[in-house]
Amino acid sequence: MPLKRHRLAQRRRTVGHSQESLAEKLGVDRTTVVRWERAESSPQPWIRPGLADALAVSPEQLADLLDDVRDGATRKGQGTHLVEVPQCPAGSFVECRDRAAKVSISAQTWDADRTEELAAFLTADDQLAPDSALRLSQEWRTVPPPQLAQLDRGRRVGGLMAQLIRDRTEALRRMDDHLGGGDLYDLVYRELRATLDLVREATYTEKTGRHLLAALGELCQLTGWVASDAGLTEHAERFYLGGAAAAHAAGDEPLAANLLSSLAYQVANIGDPREAVVLASTAYQGARSQGTARVRAMLLDRLAWANARLGDSRETARALEAVEDAAIDEPSAEDPQWVYWLDRAEAEVMAGRCQVELQKPKKAIQLLGGVVPGYDDDHGREKALYLSWLAEAHLQDGDPEQAASVALLALKLSTGVASARGNARMKHLDNLLAPHRANLVVRTFNEKITTLCTEAS
Repeated sequence: MPLKRHRLAQRRRTVGHSQESLAEKLGVDRTTVVRWERAESSPQPWIRPGLADALAVSPEQLADLLDDVRDGATRKGQGTHLVEVPQCPAGSFVECRDRAAKVSISAQTWDADRTEELAAFLTADDQLAPDSALRLSQEWRTVPPPQLAQLDRGRRVGGLMAQLIRDRTEALRRMDDHLGGGDLYDLVYRELRATLDLVREATYTEKTGRHLLAALGELCQLTGWVASDAGLTEHAERFYLGGAAAAHAAGDEPLAANLLSSLAYQVANIGDPREAVVLASTAYQGARSQGTARVRAMLLDRLAWANARLGDSRETARALEAVEDAAIDEPSAEDPQWVYWLDRAEAEVMAGRCQVELQKPKKAIQLLGGVVPGYDDDHGREKALYLSWLAEAHLQDGDPEQAASVALLALKLSTGVASARGNARMKHLDNLLAPHRANLVVRTFNEKITTLCTEAS
């Protein structure tokens, strides 16, 4: 064992952790800790802040404990390593997380240089009712954000500005209930840039700074969510990771967990489900002692989804059972604004979707069929997405005609909504139904979606 990894084990013992207790605290397996101490692997960037806290060391001291140069390990930059992730998708995914490690720092060390790093990270350019939401989004596009007006009047800001940013973020969330990511992304991103300029250029007290960073983290989560819905998944990943750094610096661990679990949800959908499980587990472990019941339930829902995408029925069931036991029926005054959407119906939908992924159609039909018809058509994107899983469950259950009938309802609701997620689900259903096009209803669905795709091209 290299000397410095021996020091890692020694530090663990000094603070009173066994390999088992440290693994449990970080949401990883004991064998993962063993591999770290044997220098067979390195902690992933998003785990390092928690590991530093658990070992009561600074990020720099942790980097020193981990800095063993061995075959296949190459130092990149100061205190940062490229991390080898087995079976991880190639490309920007690992690179982006590695860059995120540079801004994942504690609140005590956040300064102007870190703000600049976060700004560079977030802005780098790598490859209400529906009618009122649309009207409000159009009005906001014609009026400069108040963050910029504040900079024009003077550079000293207080807590009221942080609250204003949060209030505007909440309004944008409500717009997102009715508008697709393609319709909303430019507006949300402009809001993020204005807020980022304020955090970079204004002066404020340490307390106000924490509030501003938390507000920025909330806005990053929304921007990531909207970007993902618009099909800009690499941008979304950047916003989630940068927002987690800001939330951690603000001392808001539930918000940081929300950002990491949002990334886990995206990775589960388009990447390696094993990576998604690690992210979702990390998010839940990081906030379970501070988050409210609804926050914990949201994090568990995303953990269940990641496990379902992985095909792990046992772990999916464990997470869903914990959600079912959670007290989410009555909102708490301590709930953060960003968890307003979670209720028992949403939990039932997620449970049903997980059953579809696990090829358990009868249970999925029971769950989804019981709640999805009750959703208002004004929430067209969400209802269309949920109906798409109900349609898939009917197809798994051997009823392609019923599947196509439900798919037609979903297609009608999703038409005109600029959502890459919705479009992908409709195309997915069309592919699944392709062997059954002798059926009239199935053929009708195919003809309608083909016409829509032709008109869009």
